Amino acid sequence: MTRADLTTFDQAWERFARSLAVHSPADHAALRPPATAEEIAELEAQLGFVLHPELRALLERHNGAAEPRSTGDTDPFPAGAFLPLGHRLMNMDEIAAQHRWCVGFKEDNLASGLWHEEELQGHAHQWVPLARPNDGGIAFVDHRPGETYGHVYEIGIGSGDIDGSEWGTCLAEFFDGLAGSLETGEPFLYYVPGIYEHPSGKHCVDWEIDD
Repeated sequence: MTRADLTTFDQAWERFARSLAVHSPADHAALRPPATAEEIAELEAQLGFVLHPELRALLERHNGAAEPRSTGDTDPFPAGAFLPLGHRLMNMDEIAAQHRWCVGFKEDNLASGLWHEEELQGHAHQWVPLARPNDGGIAFVDHRPGETYGHVYEIGIGSGDIDGSEWGTCLAEFFDGLAGSLETGEPFLYYVPGIYEHPSGKHCVDWEIDD
């Protein structure tokens, strides 16, 4: 995939970013500046393989989302946790650190005999973390060559749900789906978009699970 092939991703991200700006300016403002080419090269050196072009394109736009800020007399303002289940886009350092955890997770899984390397949990060393919530879960882009290359998954490690849920066959599909949900109010998979009002008066995107 070349830069010219990323038109679909660019359109999907721009649609999602516009939706954030409309529905939750505070969330949109939490997006960090771009990662540099040097930072991306360093990350790839630590991973041991190159990033999927769509993930690289995302990092070239934003190096994750800022951490919550205290508003003084209220709890930390949760702006930036705008993905389902309260996931927040990771920055480069967080991605590298979480990937090191994924390598150990893969080794433990293979040693347990519960999964084989061709299964999702058996090749966690080929996951590149994308976002994380507060409960120990992880959203990631699968970098294993083959049919699932570039697919976006979420695993609720903190809750013990390690079967994994597919959020999209690529980042373009994922962000386009989220944007459509924000625009129409229709669920994204089984997540229903809403707006959370913080005591500070700010508003953030909030996703409820549709039972």
